[in-house]
Amino acid sequence: MSSAYYELLKGIETRLKAGIPLRDALEGLETDGRGSLAALAGGLRSRIESGATLAQALGDLPASTPPAHAALIDAGESSGRLDETLADIIAEENILADARRRLQLRLAYPLLICCLAFLLPFLYLVFQGRTREYLLIQACFFGPLGALLLLVLFRHRFFPRGSSQRLLFERTVLVVPLFGRLAQEYALAGSLQLLGRLLQAGLGYADGLPLVSAAAGLHRLSLQFKEMAARIADGASASEGLSCIKGIPLELRSRLASGDVSGTMDQALVKSGTELREAALARLETVVKVLPILAYLLAAGLVLWRAVSVFSALPGGF
Repeated sequence: MSSAYYELLKGIETRLKAGIPLRDALEGLETDGRGSLAALAGGLRSRIESGATLAQALGDLPASTPPAHAALIDAGESSGRLDETLADIIAEENILADARRRLQLRLAYPLLICCLAFLLPFLYLVFQGRTREYLLIQACFFGPLGALLLLVLFRHRFFPRGSSQRLLFERTVLVVPLFGRLAQEYALAGSLQLLGRLLQAGLGYADGLPLVSAAAGLHRLSLQFKEMAARIADGASASEGLSCIKGIPLELRSRLASGDVSGTMDQALVKSGTELREAALARLETVVKVLPILAYLLAAGLVLWRAVSVFSALPGGF
């Protein structure tokens, strides 16, 4: 979530809670805000004055609105709970932003070690006048690393939703050991949470499941929710429909079945999605904790290799 987009949602939510109508709230943000925030608020106000809903107006923004946000905001407007819906989105994004910051901090140190491991042991080439060889070695490491970082940061531009590139990228990620499973769990967690919140906003499965399918982070998962919608339309219960969703742990399926019987499926979905996401993030943090050890081993291996090379070249060496 960009800072301007975040401030926009937060400003709208604060003003709605104070009893200010949506159009007046946007006009106030346009007047009081600066730069991107004022421009976003002005664009939204113009679209709403022409008859669009907030969800439709957000969908027309230059910065793409996450599909899950658009679905929730649409449901919030329909149920008259827009301020509560925006508060839920902001709270959820705060949690996710905090998790991303923790992961970035944990990744920074092993990444620094890896960079130094490739920069320092090969400096002797520069002193020997073999600068081109040194630069070639650095390009072989930092080139793919830079490309990977660009793909991660701008993945939505390089791989637009629904494109063949996106499908190829998803298939590649899903076959990567450990990370493929984490990606599936994280996407599933978000979809379960979204469905639960749409139900809490008053939508039924007929209206909510197409929105969840459209917002699903993985194409495979999107197809599974479409199948769930078809089963429920044919008369299956919600828990029976969930049987086509792969990756839900057995204990969570039991909770969802109980929620379906007791009429608290919305709460069960939100809670199950939250637990699944927290479990995925905990495993990812565990993996990240191991990375410094691997970085040390890589650095030690490069230094040892260079030391052996130097001593082997000395008179009377190995």
